[in-house]
Amino acid sequence: MKAMSEHDFISVRNLSKHFGPIKAVDDVSFDIRRGEFFSLLGPSGCGKTTLMRIIAGFQEATAGDVRIDGQPMGNIPPHARPVNMVFQNYAIFPHLTVQQNIAFGLRKERLPKQEMNRRVEEALEMIKLPGYGPRSANQLSGGQQQRIALARALVKRPKVLLLDEPLGALDKKLREQMQLELRDLQKSVGITFVFVTHDQEEAMTMSDRIAVMNEGRALEIGTPSQLYERPGSHFVADFLGSMNFFDGRIVGIENGAALVETKELGRVVINSSAAGIERDSNVVVAIRPENISVSTEPVKEGSNTLRGYVDTAAFLGDRSHLYVSVNDGHGKILTLVQNLGGEASRIGGQSGEVWLSWNEDAGILLPAKTR
Repeated sequence: MKAMSEHDFISVRNLSKHFGPIKAVDDVSFDIRRGEFFSLLGPSGCGKTTLMRIIAGFQEATAGDVRIDGQPMGNIPPHARPVNMVFQNYAIFPHLTVQQNIAFGLRKERLPKQEMNRRVEEALEMIKLPGYGPRSANQLSGGQQQRIALARALVKRPKVLLLDEPLGALDKKLREQMQLELRDLQKSVGITFVFVTHDQEEAMTMSDRIAVMNEGRALEIGTPSQLYERPGSHFVADFLGSMNFFDGRIVGIENGAALVETKELGRVVINSSAAGIERDSNVVVAIRPENISVSTEPVKEGSNTLRGYVDTAAFLGDRSHLYVSVNDGHGKILTLVQNLGGEASRIGGQSGEVWLSWNEDAGILLPAKTR
């Protein structure tokens, strides 16, 4: 078992939770640093919420160990752990005022009324709702309810704040606004946040690091840029953003670059991950749509240059997704064109010839077995 370093604040070791034959969490290990914004990201049913509930003490692990600030949590009940939790439904009491909702958890601490009121006012300032204390909770908007739930959790000054998809009930624009506010709040209070979400953009916007989960396991852990730009598995590459995948076989390695023969693209050259992958091995070539240049004018032929025809276009305002048929219709590539000066809508509005190209560093080689 790996020893906990002085920088680790939350340590999860070989954690498992079984419900009969179902392995909701399957031998998961990771560390979270003090003051870090750490996200558990994955599809529904991947085990992320179960894992968070084990950290909170609401669920008992089948095996493994959780430590917070060096202390084992195994026999400590939820109310005695140095954590607080914000749920997706907020659990705001509609018959209470905002002040009473925030102070609810402080009552058991038997604080003097003056101290309790002071801490509630500080919490309201923190969430940018000063003066809202006397208001009835049933008069709050969805975004305001979310902030009150945060204030109620933070007012108890926990070492760790656990957030279980707290923005899921908000509309897209408000959710994006709250993502930035939540990140700013986390930086200002300096508390360790553990955030559960299935939304890739949400996790990448707010997190210092992300653990991508699937089928109860933490597949990869890294910064948003590491996971997005250089994923190590087909699942992570596919789950974070859009990606083109093409099966191929390495037919040569020259100067650290792999020559890969694919059915859809023909022969391509990929610099990334060529080390350790042998000639004649089967691989998957992965290319992000935004790394593929699209031109309506012929481009100089190169190792990663293709002629194609716009098959389908999806106009998204600031950009367009173009599906381009290549290699006489044997392949289709998703590309992204930014709408600078109407460029995306101009190219997307035609069904004529286009030229695609990408540099040798743009592609990623993934082992075929990860697919």
